[in-house]
Amino acid sequence: MSKNKKRKKNVQDRKPIQSHLAITKTYFDDFTKTAHKFMLLVGLEPSDFDALSKRSKEHLMFVKHTPYRIHAEKGSHVPRAYIHFFNQVMGIHEKKTFYGDPKFNITFLEYVTYGMTLIFAIDGYDRRDFYWTPDQIELLEKIKTPLIKYTDDNVEDHFAIRSNKILRDLFTYVSLPNYRYYTCKEQGAINYTRGCLENQIFVSSIEPERKKFIIDGKTHSAYRLAYYDLFSSADDVVPIPAEIPLSFVSGKKNEEKNKEKSETEEEIKLPVYIQNHALRRSSERMDCKDNMYRNQIFSLSFLFPGVVTALNGQRLIKALDFTAKPVGYFPFIIQDDAVLLLSFLPLSSPITPEGSILRKELGIQIEDSKYFGLDKFSFYTNTDFDTIPILQQALKKADMWHLTEIQPNDKTERKEDQILKHFFAEQLDS
Repeated sequence: MSKNKKRKKNVQDRKPIQSHLAITKTYFDDFTKTAHKFMLLVGLEPSDFDALSKRSKEHLMFVKHTPYRIHAEKGSHVPRAYIHFFNQVMGIHEKKTFYGDPKFNITFLEYVTYGMTLIFAIDGYDRRDFYWTPDQIELLEKIKTPLIKYTDDNVEDHFAIRSNKILRDLFTYVSLPNYRYYTCKEQGAINYTRGCLENQIFVSSIEPERKKFIIDGKTHSAYRLAYYDLFSSADDVVPIPAEIPLSFVSGKKNEEKNKEKSETEEEIKLPVYIQNHALRRSSERMDCKDNMYRNQIFSLSFLFPGVVTALNGQRLIKALDFTAKPVGYFPFIIQDDAVLLLSFLPLSSPITPEGSILRKELGIQIEDSKYFGLDKFSFYTNTDFDTIPILQQALKKADMWHLTEIQPNDKTERKEDQILKHFFAEQLDS
């Protein structure tokens, strides 16, 4: 026999192959702890689950579920860093948030890993199968009725809706109107080797439509604006192309005429495009907020559109926040059956309804307004207005006080501004 030949290991030296299909003691114990919590959640006692035989419990545990894992759709051009970020946020959410009433301490991770297995197994068990004896069927029915009723009555906590909400928030954070939007689809894949159902989400990207507009004889590129419906509980997370009724932007909106419209008649809506200049101005003026906030503004502004006429006769689309109050305005033009957003005006602009009142109250020029930073959010979040009563009163009279209630992304302390105090002291003296 050649010395180079390796000696076969003794059969006794070989480690046994551990089956992934086996229900380990750790899994059994963790599943049971979660099942106890679910019993309390639906108005039962932990003993109602414990009354089941070990064999019955193992049958309920057989089809395991995994925590969510997010992947990039093949060929979708989704940055790898984004996928890592999405998985990181999803993992934190699963550990830190709760299913049902938080007092029962069922984390979203426990719900996805064990709770879904419990719910699906009890809801779909077949009493005709040979391993369910009459006494076990009676126990299962006792659990099934309140458990399924609870899940039906609390559909907002369903795993698909919860995961979609997280992804919608993440897409609102990373999507850029002049670059890419993102969408996803959920897919449960059976892994026969591991004996589990893998909860997977595949993310893909969407490039916005690009269109050219002619302004003052020059060609300007713009992008089809889209937004995520912040209030949707739909199964899909997709960007919605922004539209606005023609009657709103044309200045010919007539309430009485609208009332007489046939219910079947659909009002003409125009697609909305935005140019880079408007995106830059909105970023500059919402300086203490992030991209997620700006995309939320787009969402709210076109979910609940409103248009006003500026002092110079120009039509402006309200930029709305969650308080339903404007934080700025989008000047626009109508061209080629589309609306083009040209820029982003702050409330302090002298042509806006609020800015005109502010200017009248304070008697300041537009140069002074820009110098002090009244065109930026940070002015309203960083200034101690109690030290400048005249400015505080003017902001309230101009219906701009809600800007001071914006929460900046980075915490800052309100400071007394000596230059502002001195300026307005001189204004009072004059």
